[in-house]
Formats: sequence, structure tokens, C-alpha cells
Amino acid sequence: MRVNFGESPLAGLAMRVRNGVGFFDVTHDARLVGAAWLVGAVLVLFACGDHGVLPTTVERGPDLSLPDVVFDEGYYYCRVEPILFERRCGPGDPSQGDAASGCHASVTSFRLTEYAPLVAESCGGGIVPGVAIPPPAAQNYQTAQARMRRDPDQAPLLLYPTGQAQHPRTVIEANSAEADVIRAWATQYSTQ
Repeated sequence: MRVNFGESPLAGLAMRVRNGVGFFDVTHDARLVGAAWLVGAVLVLFACGDHGVLPTTVERGPDLSLPDVVFDEGYYYCRVEPILFERRCGPGDPSQGDAASGCHASVTSFRLTEYAPLVAESCGGGIVPGVAIPPPAAQNYQTAQARMRRDPDQAPLLLYPTGQAQHPRTVIEANSAEADVIRAWATQYSTQ
């Protein structure tokens, strides 16, 4: 049975709701559904493809490959790690108000594990370790490297301890020799 509720679609909708018929008129709404399917199919056909609004491929450009940056291990062990331990970044420094084992030894994702003797003691003033790297040192290197950037001004390893990013306290001054060592590590890398 077809019910005509007037010329205006809104008037018809209002009458259907008021009379409890519902929102749908079977013959009228079937045409709308068919038209909607047709419009949808046309949009999909014209939107996809290499020249459509929604291309199915992405042009890579001349060289999309991004090299993995690996910061120099020897420089880390011989120059950077000694600063981190001298400043007690792992266990914290109670004289500076840090809780015992409340810093990077236990409370953050940047874990520093203390070990002895430090690899730096085998460097003899250079940047080549003279001993096999123990597992705690290798783990420290991995976590530090993950926080280093080629642009040291963007490196969390420098921003947090210098207080340029939110950190419980300033561990090293931004214009100090220690900060310069971390900045220099940004230039000591290779790509793989």
C-alpha cells in the first residue's frame, strides 16, 4: 500500500512520524536507496586509481629510504656514559634531593644499570674500549642511543638532564662541557 503524505519530503516525514507509519515509504525509499547506491558507485570509481582523489598507490619519490642511524658505541662508552654515572643519573643523588634508586635505575623507561668497572676505564684517553662490553653496559648504550638524535637540540638525552624538557632536576648545565660531549656524540654516527 502506498501512502502519499504531500508534496514536501519534510511534510511527508512529519506525517509519517505523527501517524506512526515510520520513516520509510517502501516505493519512495527504494528509489532513494537505489540512487544512493548509484552515487556511491560513481564516487568509488572516480575516487580510486592512480589519478583519482584516493589513489591506490603512493609515489615514493626519488629516494624514500631512510637510513638507520647508529651512534658510535666507543664514543658512548668512553665519553658519554662516564658523565651519566658521574652525575648519578642511574641511582640518583640524595644530596640533590633524589630518592634512593629513584632515578634512571628504576623509575623510567630510560634505565641505566650500574656496573663496575666502567668500560671507560679501559679507554686509555681514546674512544676505543679496551675490554669486551658487559651486558649492562650494552643495555645502557641501547637505551641512551634510543634517546639520541642527529640534531642534539632535539635529543631527549640532552634536553632532559639540562632541564630544557621537564625533568625532576637539572643534572648538567646546557652550556657545560658535559653537554658539549653529548652534543658531539650526535656527530659520531654511521648509517646501516
